[in-house]
Amino acid sequence: MTTTGTVRAPIIFSRSLGFQSSHVNTHLQRNFQRGLVPSKTSIRPLHSSSHADPPRAASAIPHISLHISASSSGKGNKYRPQASTFDFHPSNVGGLGFQRGSTLQEKRSHRPDSGQDAYFASRVGKDSNVTAFAIADGVGGWTEHGVDPADFSHGICGYMAETALEWPLDERLGPQQLLEIGYQKAIADPTIRAGGTTACVAVTDGDGRMRIANLGDSGFLLLRLGAVHHYSNPQTHAFNTPYQLSITPPEILARAMVFGGLPLNDKSDRADLAEHMLRHGDVLVLATDGVWDNLSSSDVLTVVSNQMRATGAWLRNRDQGLSVSPVLPELVDKSLGPQKHKLPGTLQSVVAAAITGEAKAASMNKKRDGPFAKEVQQAFPFDPWHGGKVDDITVMVVIPIDESKAGEKTSQLKAKL
Repeated sequence: MTTTGTVRAPIIFSRSLGFQSSHVNTHLQRNFQRGLVPSKTSIRPLHSSSHADPPRAASAIPHISLHISASSSGKGNKYRPQASTFDFHPSNVGGLGFQRGSTLQEKRSHRPDSGQDAYFASRVGKDSNVTAFAIADGVGGWTEHGVDPADFSHGICGYMAETALEWPLDERLGPQQLLEIGYQKAIADPTIRAGGTTACVAVTDGDGRMRIANLGDSGFLLLRLGAVHHYSNPQTHAFNTPYQLSITPPEILARAMVFGGLPLNDKSDRADLAEHMLRHGDVLVLATDGVWDNLSSSDVLTVVSNQMRATGAWLRNRDQGLSVSPVLPELVDKSLGPQKHKLPGTLQSVVAAAITGEAKAASMNKKRDGPFAKEVQQAFPFDPWHGGKVDDITVMVVIPIDESKAGEKTSQLKAKL
């Protein structure tokens, strides 16, 4: 997946290139704690499916639970996975990414170390088995106008989280609709003066049906048993200029009209929409371009496959294919009983931290050309850009579990007691 950068101009469709504003053992534990050690890479074919699953596919999982974790690292900060990785626990009073505090200063003080990136995960309606989650990436170019881009990205995620939790149980909520509501609430918030953001928003039903909307160059990667099942494509107007929602104050709009250029303010209806059926043992990765600028889809696949196989979540078959391990439920949910493999966290948190750590290391490696460097070299052959691209990094990992399989595991554990 080749995408463009986070740091980009908020007002015009293009900018000069120089503008850089926006396993189950001791080894696994050590790798999680350090967070910056790149995983071993391997050369393997990249399999993908460019089409959504048909509605009500025969392989659909009738009752699944989503096990979600988010990990992030702000630009210029040392990555501390244990302090920056959080699991989502379904609740009727909150979730991940809810705004805390009554003033803007209080809200800022409670944000995770994600810089201008933001995320949320929430139930859709109380006592519901429908889940909404998203990531957003604030447009860094707004800093030149004295605007903190994080206010808009965190604000819109916070409003989407609140909207989802309070949504009526008898009404269906779509990802594009949720994005638009969050956007309108951010516009109406007097503390958010201006800003721009990309977003990738998903709503998943209890049977595993996922509807997802992606606007800009954040995106998602759906992995299934060691292969890329689907990946999103970035939406860009030009190099390093993604589609984005924005709030533009009148004075900045007037200035843009005087000096030329068009305001970038893409609407939520321009988001790419997709629908997929999540299966037991899949790994869904949502990430901002701090990941996609530094890691390819095959890089992320390698990181995830290494972790899933090392923890015993994916097993190698006699025919050299992979299958989902029966121990997967206890790896994602420690409440199912004592684990034979002592992970430093849940499986989803370990995978999220591994991807974030790999992307962080790649972003600071001046000798490793990632997707962004390769795009620069192609678009600007005379520009001497090499190495990674330092940026805010946010990763959300979703592992769906068939509740009947988790129930079997619980019954087995009870029988042993």
